Amino acid sequence: MNATAIDTITNAFVDAMKTGAGALAQYSIPLLAIFALVSFYMQIGTLVAYGGGQVGDTLAATLLHCLKIGIFYWLLVNFIALAEAAFLTFLQWGIAPTGGGLSAATFMNPSAIIDLGFRAAAPLVQFMGNMGMWAKTFNPLTTLGFQLAYLAIILAFTGVALHLMMVIIEFYLAVLVAMVMIPFGVLNPVAFFAEFSIGWATGGLIRVLVTGAIVGIAIPLFDLVTFRTTPGGDPTFYSALIVAIVSGIFLILSWVIPGRAAAIAGRGVSLALHGGTIMAGAASGARGVLLFTHAIRGASSLLRRSI
Repeated sequence: MNATAIDTITNAFVDAMKTGAGALAQYSIPLLAIFALVSFYMQIGTLVAYGGGQVGDTLAATLLHCLKIGIFYWLLVNFIALAEAAFLTFLQWGIAPTGGGLSAATFMNPSAIIDLGFRAAAPLVQFMGNMGMWAKTFNPLTTLGFQLAYLAIILAFTGVALHLMMVIIEFYLAVLVAMVMIPFGVLNPVAFFAEFSIGWATGGLIRVLVTGAIVGIAIPLFDLVTFRTTPGGDPTFYSALIVAIVSGIFLILSWVIPGRAAAIAGRGVSLALHGGTIMAGAASGARGVLLFTHAIRGASSLLRRSI
């Protein structure tokens, strides 16, 4: 077994979630039909209950509602293809500043990052292999320091590969959930489900873009981070610690910055949508007051005519 087992696990998760998204797609259209029917009767019923609504207003509201449902229907039918295209587009934008240091294939295969870590730490393995038993016995602190530096480099690059794996899996999981959450956006009282799924998917795209940029820029820079050697050709203890520290910084940057950017992006989308929902709710309250007033006036008018 080698590092490609990480790629196998990642691809298995992605394939399973793509299949699951296709399976959930059969529920999205019926959900959309149910919520569209409820929303239609809520909207048209309000206009009818006003009593003074004109035919033109009712037709305009009906056409607008049909247009809204049509947009949702088109989005659900094409959502998986749109999500795949958006993923590849944001990935391409992310790796564009790298100048060819990272390709889309490398991003989709996190094992390449682990292999890079082993190549970066190879001089330490070679040095410790060349050390004799007596040298290891009489220099235990030096031996331990080199071993810890080697372990730190490998764990740092493994952490970056794990982050790439999580970015890919999380995005396709967001697509899976969105297939049954987006239809809720038709009806205002439950629209927060759609807002959540859209914010999650948007945050995933931002993570793809930022992670691609950071990893793509950092990988070529490791060609400049080399071990200083002694006259005998062995790496120095100081340079081993520096490479380990730089690897740790690489790990922290690749985890923290994309996560913060995704959180800001997802929260921004959610707040923007939620603000519109609040305004719609406030307007609905005002319409409710007007509806009650018009209903009383209509009843009074009917009573006067009957008398």
